[in-house]
Amino acid sequence: MKKRTEWDNVRGRHEYEIAGTPDNRRSATPTLPGTLILVTMERISAIFVLCVLATPAPGADDSLSKARGLLLGGKYAEAAAIYAPLAMERPDAALGLARCLEAEGKADGAVETLTAVADDQAAVHAELARLAFERGDYEESLARCRNALKLDADQLLARWIRGELHRTAGQLDEAEEIYAELISYHNTHEFKKAESLRWIGLAVARYAAWNRMSGQFNTLVNDLYPAALELEADYWPAHYETGCLLLEKFNQADAAKELQAALELNPDAAEVHVAMARLAVAGRDFDQAVASVDRALQINPGLLAAWLAKADLAWSNFDTRATLDLLTKKALPLNRLSEETAGRMAACYLLLDAKSKPGQATRLTRLIGEVTGRNAHAGEFFSTLAAALETRHKHAEAIRFFRRAIGVMPRQVGPHSHLGLLAMRTGQESEAKRWLDEAFEIDPFNTRVFNTLGVLEVLDSMQTIETDHVIVKYDARRDGLLGRYAAKHLDVIYPELCRQFGYRPPEKPLLEIFNEANGHDGHKWFSTRMIGLPYLGTVAASTGHIVGVASPNESRAARQFNWARVLKHEFVHVVTLQQTNFNVPHWYTEGLAVYSEGTRRPQVWNELLLERVPRGELFDLRTINFGFTRPHDSNEWQMAYCQAELYVEFMLSLWGPTQQRKLLAAFADGLETDEAIRSVFHVSAKQFEQKYIEYLEELVAGMSQLKHPSGGSIAGLLQAHRERPNDADAAAELAYAYVLREMNQEALETARAALKLKAKHQLASYVIARLWLAEDRTGEAIELLEACIDDESPQPNALNLLAGLRLKAEQYDEAARLYALGERLDAVNLKWSKSLARVYLLAENQQKLAEVLARLAEADADDLTGRKKLAEMAMKRRDYAAAANWANQAIQINVMDADMHRIFAEALVNRHNYHRAIEEFEVAIELDPEEPFLRYALADAYIQAKLPADAQRVLEELLAIDPDYPGARLMLKSLTEDFP
Repeated sequence: MKKRTEWDNVRGRHEYEIAGTPDNRRSATPTLPGTLILVTMERISAIFVLCVLATPAPGADDSLSKARGLLLGGKYAEAAAIYAPLAMERPDAALGLARCLEAEGKADGAVETLTAVADDQAAVHAELARLAFERGDYEESLARCRNALKLDADQLLARWIRGELHRTAGQLDEAEEIYAELISYHNTHEFKKAESLRWIGLAVARYAAWNRMSGQFNTLVNDLYPAALELEADYWPAHYETGCLLLEKFNQADAAKELQAALELNPDAAEVHVAMARLAVAGRDFDQAVASVDRALQINPGLLAAWLAKADLAWSNFDTRATLDLLTKKALPLNRLSEETAGRMAACYLLLDAKSKPGQATRLTRLIGEVTGRNAHAGEFFSTLAAALETRHKHAEAIRFFRRAIGVMPRQVGPHSHLGLLAMRTGQESEAKRWLDEAFEIDPFNTRVFNTLGVLEVLDSMQTIETDHVIVKYDARRDGLLGRYAAKHLDVIYPELCRQFGYRPPEKPLLEIFNEANGHDGHKWFSTRMIGLPYLGTVAASTGHIVGVASPNESRAARQFNWARVLKHEFVHVVTLQQTNFNVPHWYTEGLAVYSEGTRRPQVWNELLLERVPRGELFDLRTINFGFTRPHDSNEWQMAYCQAELYVEFMLSLWGPTQQRKLLAAFADGLETDEAIRSVFHVSAKQFEQKYIEYLEELVAGMSQLKHPSGGSIAGLLQAHRERPNDADAAAELAYAYVLREMNQEALETARAALKLKAKHQLASYVIARLWLAEDRTGEAIELLEACIDDESPQPNALNLLAGLRLKAEQYDEAARLYALGERLDAVNLKWSKSLARVYLLAENQQKLAEVLARLAEADADDLTGRKKLAEMAMKRRDYAAAANWANQAIQINVMDADMHRIFAEALVNRHNYHRAIEEFEVAIELDPEEPFLRYALADAYIQAKLPADAQRVLEELLAIDPDYPGARLMLKSLTEDFP
């Protein structure tokens, strides 16, 4: 078959430049400036792995063709059974058998099989060279390459491996020459084997990356690998290599399609499962990542890439020792010269040996010496080391090693973009711009770089406030007021947080508030600012140096939130992360951040605790970090935050507040969680966990004294009823399940049976009362409920139903009594408080309404409506302290609410805080310039502050707007008389 694409030779350094991508083909090209690309994948280097057998020559035995089909489809044992009898006679059968063995992790058997038939077979020597290269036996690999190329100078696999041997020895010019020769070979030859195009493709990818020819990746994706599939439709490595290239460009969607296509052809391609794991990690689906890695290892326990991926999962859980254990015991024996393995080990050594004295030889320095001794251009080693440190927020160290990667291997593409993104995370935006511009010039298809350059354009348009403590950037047109209030708020709380934790970061932290810009909403810009991709699932985040937040003011915001609370949470991260040199585990910094908010535990957390603590379905310190990074669902994510905060409460209750700083100091010293707990609390991690569980059990025991229905399935409840026919509770639970499913006749019969077993059974009575209400037998339902309710231990459904009927009958006192009973005995459930608020509102009991609204507001930090109502009610009863408090809290949710600024100002005037009141009146006027009362009230505040000239100015403005405003002229006249 004629080759599908030809790459034209051109003059100069890029002699082997590849033709561009035709129109209407899939491309990694970024969209127009200002547009965000919705992809989410970290760079994954193409891993050289299992290579499938080339197409048999015409006339090959049918049995070998069948075996090849089985091999390509992942039926390794069946294929091996066909290849094995022919292996000593047919080199192609020996190659097939070797690849079957290798695919299942039996590399030694593969080598033995091939060695027996090597002799004058160039393809067999090339395959042995590849196997030796992958296990780090470079001398053997070189010898086999030489043998292969003596026998066949055009043996493409041998030529590719020869180039890789030059690369790993630091002989970069020699390696590049071989890659170029492979490209040239493609331009002058026709191909009948899909596998040949694979070796050409790998050479093209390496040559293009080294020579900044990023556009040529489109040709690989759209021409070369599709050509391989035309030659052999079930050649799954073509899909695999395409997927790896797309992952390299963060094109998650297309990468997933290609990798899935590979798995459809070969469900047991272990390498593809590893790539799928890394794809899952990028999407924060860690459970899928674990499953994919486990599947890869089940297929091929000798696959280095799979063990590296498994080590990466342990690393992401802050388990450095487990990571190192996997690397040394599993990965290293597979290839003792792998720079990918060595780079990860170096990162472990850096963290574990943090206490080493300056100048002292360490495991890290020794390892660096070994690697650079073998390869003076060990860029892959330093890049891997830096990338690992980057994931653990070791920004300074990561920057240092990315710089070293560039120094030893300038041809590398990745470190430039990493340095730019790291500079963004540390708030060094000018430095970031320099690195990102350089990275974009090298590789214009890197989505995160492209998106982040767009963020820098947005940041350039922002206004900056620098206070004594912080720097705030914001959209002056849309968020001018929020920027000012955020800066003022942080100037108060940030020094307090520094005192609380006993540490002040050396540089002022940076807050950036994002609103709509260039056609995209603030949340997308915030997300892109933090991770380079536009869909981070929170409204705010911290890198430890900067805090980014999506503006609550923008019109497309999902909901308003308490920005003051959010900022306090994120600035706890700023302090604790820097205080511990980013060693603090995720659960502890989150726990401290939530605890520092000072708000009540949300109802959803209490519900989860009531459900999970009795069943023992809890995170522990080994698993809780994954609750933040790989939750199964939103409940798991909520549970991780809940438990993290309760770990802090537990430690404070048992050991006191001084231990908080000591634990942070232990993490700052580089201790892992188990060691830190033993050092600070003088108990083992196991004892610590046991005490924590006891604390949770005691907490849950006091949460609710009411017994709610189990909510089990009909089948399970029916089985329980049959097994315990004399158990009234079992019958009532079944009746309740029936009535929920509108199986009314069954519900009635079963509830009556329960009442025969136990008169006045509350749940059974509730079921019957509910059925009677459907028949308009309201009076009978009320009598039944009144007779059954036990005030000492009421059944919540019955209690709620009776209270609702009393409310409907406008019997407010009795309804309030019943709802208050529920609130007292079931305090974690806010439905009782909400119902009480409704009763007091209808009964016009302002005092009681204010009390219950305050409890509801405390339970929901983002509740704007309740706080506004409380502020208004406090002003009416002239409780100015309460009015100021609630109005200020409302402003911390919606800084654009003119009414709350007015109430806050009026309350401040009555508390004689005139200067602050003047500020609030001025803001209210800024928000509502057409309201004349605001200027009148502002003038009065100026008078009381003894600033008559300002009062006169404001009154003149008022009269210009409304010449007949009541009292304005009289006030102005009195001013001119009193202060001529």
